[in-house]
Amino acid sequence: MDVEERQKVCQLIEAVISADGVIADAERDFLRRVVERFGVPEREAVPFSANDFGRTTQTLRGLAPDVQARVMALLVEAAVVDGKVEPEERALLLASAATLGIEATALEERIARRLRSSVPGV
Repeated sequence: MDVEERQKVCQLIEAVISADGVIADAERDFLRRVVERFGVPEREAVPFSANDFGRTTQTLRGLAPDVQARVMALLVEAAVVDGKVEPEERALLLASAATLGIEATALEERIARRLRSSVPGV
């Protein structure tokens, strides 16, 4: 991925973690780790609005096809990192999945698996 694509991915993650209007410490840490891993410079772009599904899905659709599935996995990770997926986060994930032709049931199964694996002792 080039720098522009990595910036877009960070914006998408930010859209998911801010969708419910609250950014938990775990979500903030997740975004920070991704930004560091991607080597993304300070972002000047305006973060997506939590309700801006059109812009979010358009950005996702504009990524290279080989990148889209990996980004979708990152978006799920961002949503579950705090141990729960709020309805607003779920709605954004469902819209994103639909954009990529991923069935809602497949997305829900992935979310459930990730939530189970993030709970200690399970």
